[in-house]
Amino acid sequence: MSGPPVVIRPPDWERGAQLPALGLIPGGSFDPEVVSRLKQTEGAPVHLVFPLRHARGAGNLHALLLMLRPLFGSLIDQVWIAYGGDRPAALRRLTDAFPQVKVFPAALRLPPDQQGAPRGKGAAMRAFLYHLMVTENVTHPRAVVTFIDADIRPPYFHPRWVVDPVGAILWFQAVEAAKIVYQRPRGGRLNTMLRSLLALVPHAGVQALQKLAYLLSGEMAGTLKFWSRLPVKTGFGVEILTLLSFALDHLGLAPGSPDLEHLVQVYVGRMDHLHAPLTSTPRKRGLDQMAGTVFHTLMESLMAADLLRWQTPVMAPPVMA
Repeated sequence: MSGPPVVIRPPDWERGAQLPALGLIPGGSFDPEVVSRLKQTEGAPVHLVFPLRHARGAGNLHALLLMLRPLFGSLIDQVWIAYGGDRPAALRRLTDAFPQVKVFPAALRLPPDQQGAPRGKGAAMRAFLYHLMVTENVTHPRAVVTFIDADIRPPYFHPRWVVDPVGAILWFQAVEAAKIVYQRPRGGRLNTMLRSLLALVPHAGVQALQKLAYLLSGEMAGTLKFWSRLPVKTGFGVEILTLLSFALDHLGLAPGSPDLEHLVQVYVGRMDHLHAPLTSTPRKRGLDQMAGTVFHTLMESLMAADLLRWQTPVMAPPVMA
């Protein structure tokens, strides 16, 4: 599994082909009309979800939704905002502008086993998936749910962020998830540190993650079959836990087949988002908190897989004079 990823150009591959682990699909590989027809043929709905922690991010999200509006009702069946705040009414102006968008108040509709648990992006994602399956009665195993961060700067965003990952899942029968990857013109500090740490782990699946063009992208499309098997962390550890679940074969997506063979990456070009400060404040989480959560999740997962042992050093007894 070492070396660069195999570039997958869909016209050159059969729909039922066994794909190489973490194959890279170039942006612009799928025609939106073709993807819409595939969706109709499969009978698999497509749900797009934007996790949003604060209402102050609504202005940026408005700009992203404007670009996606031509896909509403054709390729995208439903757009959701998984809102982590306590006052969903604060998004009224946004939903008035886009009647096709629904707000899921994650903080107010937690599943029974999440009551009292810490909040965060992962918690909002899990609560939404529970709502989608139990309340909205979405049960098709090939239904596609795409999570995209709401803080992407509009100049870097375009409909391909939805068209190509959804197209990859609907076109290739073996694909259960498509991770959106990109080039960061600035930033990516935590991503760089994590890549160095993973390089030290003596496990073929974990080493294969080095093929990813970008490790900690917060954007991924996946089938309901995949999302329903994924363990989810409550906070910012959700991305690294997702990758390790694939690398360590914790998902069991197909008998006798490594989970990584069911994950592709889709390149969408350059990306930048609203940057977090280095240090957290009472009003805003910084890179320090994010890094702590990511590294804790990494160590926790590696210890559970018996790939890391953490041991308190034995201190020598004091020498009496």
